Amino acid sequence: MHRPRNRQPRPPRQNSHNSRGSPATPQQAAGTVPTPQQVVPGASVFIVLKEDQPTGKETFGAVAELLTRGAHPRGIKVRLQSGLVGRVQRMGGDAAGGGSPSARRTFSHRYTDVRNDLDHPAEPPARSLADFMPPTREEPAALDCPFCESFEGDEIAVTRHIEKEHLD
Repeated sequence: MHRPRNRQPRPPRQNSHNSRGSPATPQQAAGTVPTPQQVVPGASVFIVLKEDQPTGKETFGAVAELLTRGAHPRGIKVRLQSGLVGRVQRMGGDAAGGGSPSARRTFSHRYTDVRNDLDHPAEPPARSLADFMPPTREEPAALDCPFCESFEGDEIAVTRHIEKEHLD
């Protein structure tokens, strides 16, 4: 039996903020917390620690690791290089929250520049054409014909000589 759905409009909500109260920081209230593309390891950021959420007190540091996948309305959770964990409210650098040019990269946090790693050499190792050639085999020892002892060659040549000259 199919019943029609109730299509009556809902009344508008009275309060736009959640039941826990208003957001602690102006960035949360305006919805301008940085995106995952802006927050990359090594970027300078201002975070709000869990214990500082009621007051909105910010702590400055450099991002070591992202702990939140994707965007979050209260800010992306990160671990700073100092070990503190909190939600990013704004990028470090200027007061407008724009951050330094290196913090405004457009690539994801999954990619890193290996040129900055200490484990990688500055230049590739020296190579020659011989490095790309297959390894050479040792020449097989020359064999003599067991019948006439005048023919000399490798195993295949001696076999063909015997079949052609001595067994026909």
